Amino acid sequence: MTPDLLMRLLRPSEAALSRDGRQIAFAVTESFSEPNERPRSRIWLGAVDGEPRQVTHGPGVDMLPRFSPDGRLLAFASDREQPGLMSLYLLATGGGEDEAQPLGRLEGSVEDIQWAAGGGSLVVLAADPGSDRAGAQQATRIVAKDGADDDPDIRRPFRAWRRLLRVDTAAGEAAEVGTEGLNVWEFDLRDDGSAVAVVSDDPSESAWYDAYVALLDLDARTARNLYRPRWQLQALRSSPDGRRAAFVEGLCSDRTIVTGPVNVVELQSGEVRELPVDDVGWLAWSDDETLLYAGWQGLGSRCGRIALDGSHTELWSGEATIGTRYVPRITVDARGETVAAVRESAGEAPEVVLFENGSWRSISRLNDEVAGELELPRWERFAWTAHDGLELEGLLARPAGHEGGPLPLVVWVHGGPTASWTWQFAPQYGHSLLLASAGYAVLAPNPRGSAGRGAAFREAVLGDMGGEDFEDIVAGVDSCVAAGIADEDRVGIFGGSYGGFMSALAVTRSDRFAAAVPMAVVSNWLSFHLTTNIGRFDELFLDDDPYRAGGAYFERSPVAHAPGSRTPTLIVHGELDLCTPVGQARELYQALVDAGVETELAVYPREGHGYVERAHQIDVWQRMRAWFDRHLLREF
Repeated sequence: MTPDLLMRLLRPSEAALSRDGRQIAFAVTESFSEPNERPRSRIWLGAVDGEPRQVTHGPGVDMLPRFSPDGRLLAFASDREQPGLMSLYLLATGGGEDEAQPLGRLEGSVEDIQWAAGGGSLVVLAADPGSDRAGAQQATRIVAKDGADDDPDIRRPFRAWRRLLRVDTAAGEAAEVGTEGLNVWEFDLRDDGSAVAVVSDDPSESAWYDAYVALLDLDARTARNLYRPRWQLQALRSSPDGRRAAFVEGLCSDRTIVTGPVNVVELQSGEVRELPVDDVGWLAWSDDETLLYAGWQGLGSRCGRIALDGSHTELWSGEATIGTRYVPRITVDARGETVAAVRESAGEAPEVVLFENGSWRSISRLNDEVAGELELPRWERFAWTAHDGLELEGLLARPAGHEGGPLPLVVWVHGGPTASWTWQFAPQYGHSLLLASAGYAVLAPNPRGSAGRGAAFREAVLGDMGGEDFEDIVAGVDSCVAAGIADEDRVGIFGGSYGGFMSALAVTRSDRFAAAVPMAVVSNWLSFHLTTNIGRFDELFLDDDPYRAGGAYFERSPVAHAPGSRTPTLIVHGELDLCTPVGQARELYQALVDAGVETELAVYPREGHGYVERAHQIDVWQRMRAWFDRHLLREF
């Protein structure tokens, strides 16, 4: 197994059904990019009972397919004019070879598209140049159409907004229809032309953590506040009769990956009620009284229907992921009868599937060839008990065919912290598959704070990042050793984002690990707060004042505990990361150098909160493997 083989995997996403349920469109994205590009993506289209075909040809990124009400047109977003800046396009669905045509001249970058009821216009959510992408979207900055850097680079608050624009499909004319002074994070268009939206008074990425629900009159450009939540919001949907809206609310570390219970707000009275289903990440109305949902369940995922009276029917659950790495998702037709999704599991590469008679039928064959060439490791659920008796679980991979004694073990910590590991084919660059094929056991733990176990489990990390959740991981390692799976003297740890923080914490507060590879790291919470684009995150999750001397910002910072560290550490970081700025990696590097630790820092130009360029992905893997081989495979 090699990175080259894994990078041949194609990743479908954004599946959309026509209103009558007869057509399906989806985006297909490559697993890598070339320098100064994002991974190339194309739109595929077809009948649900036929074979889909590729209908766009780039160049660049084609995403967000959306059928017109009559199904004759497909709107989508593409950056073919300016890399990284998504514009609006229209494509006829009736066949033929005509390429899509641009629609309108938008100043911002398109992030969502919804058709008005009559089909004569669309409403588009567009981010001004200078806006930040979410951490799950690489945490880089959207550039202007000319692509020129500011010289000098001027920073000031309230410069870049996310706006709603109405675009006439015949004339291509675009006009702003959002409310002045409100930043729109997501919206749902109603039949009367108004919209419900998740909004904030501040357009910064940090303001998303305190966003609220509003009803927007797009003609008058006014807003009425409906609900101010305790936690974060996602998947806001207006009911067909326009009387209420549903949304997901839950404690969340990253925009776009919220999971939590389903809530419903009455638009007239403002009354809010919570429905009895948790760990939901996606919603759609089936009718005026019933919602369809998709969500996490332990290491797997599920989907079902829930009525406003609380009655609940599960359509499917299992050891697979429906949706993407971070967002459980299905797509439905206007009647809520035809259900489609992107699905993958530990033994099945991602494909577009249709739900029929209680199971999933594949309607794409994007990865048959490459999946057939892979020798997959053995995946299994692994459970253990924390020191306080809490039952925990994760995924364990071992080399295919291995029947021998203890193996060198690498712990792979997920980001978030409110993300989770689920049954997937090759998550996050396929590092687990590559390590297992190289002779390692890999433990992917879901410590407290992870999604999929309910609100209490998810919120247990609040005010305790790097506390009990770190002890949960250590307990998982001890359990692997006790079970004869792992050699206690040959244990490594790595992870990105929050996983990078935990890997750095492991280096500076424990001698349990023989090697570490923190990626997209947080090493100093105070300097992080002052340089990240999500300073509200650390205030929320550390639950402390950044400037309190000797407080959590100091106590939970890996650099504060670097003296005395001994674990060899390879630090990997993207130069353009706005979420975990590269200064965090440089601080950790210097702190470990001062402590006399064997350490190395690799900073990748043009990369943000992750690594997308082909050469960089290969280099990260080769460096990681060499580091673990040197420190975990040597004789003790």
